[in-house]
Amino acid sequence: MKNENGFILTGTELAREKSFHSVWKLDREPLMCEASVPGIFAAGDVRFSALTGISSAVAEGAMAIRFTRKYLQEI
Repeated sequence: MKNENGFILTGTELAREKSFHSVWKLDREPLMCEASVPGIFAAGDVRFSALTGISSAVAEGAMAIRFTRKYLQEI
């Protein structure tokens, strides 16, 4: 799910969307970098509310890997 500027909504920003419950079918809230498809994570400049720059994108990529592992443990 994207916002009006084309950025991917993730985590709490995604959960605030009016149509959130029509696309999100899990019993839990989305993880910080998780997009509207469970198990798909976004990092860097494509993500809404992300800090810009290479170092921020690398840090978000590392978080996405951590959350991917967490997601895989759930299934």
